Amino acid sequence: MLLNQVFETRALTIEAHPRSLHDAREWAAAAAADAGFDGTGCHQVKLAMSEAAANAICHGSTGDADVVRMEAFQRDGALVFEVRDTGTFVAPKAPSTDEDESGRGLEVLALTMDEVHIAATDEGTLVSFLKRLP
Repeated sequence: MLLNQVFETRALTIEAHPRSLHDAREWAAAAAADAGFDGTGCHQVKLAMSEAAANAICHGSTGDADVVRMEAFQRDGALVFEVRDTGTFVAPKAPSTDEDESGRGLEVLALTMDEVHIAATDEGTLVSFLKRLP
């Protein structure tokens, strides 16, 4: 648990390419560990970031020249992550089914995090999710 320590806001920018997912996952897991999460909490954050970053790369970019920007900060007893891309968010038309090979990223975020928000901005899409500190 984070006792008498200040979690310092951190940021990461990655290329909008699948090879960058490893960096995003490890960065998020390290942030969670620094904030005081145990192994399970760190794994949940890592999984959530993997899904959010993959969505940003696959659906929020036009090519490798685009970037995905991430930020982690502490607010009101929670660790908050923001993932920004340059794409336009399009809500799924229906929940995923057992036969679908993709389309579960937002469901995974909702299952592993305490809150998830998606917003369209002038620059693209902002996905924010948080997990309350232990």
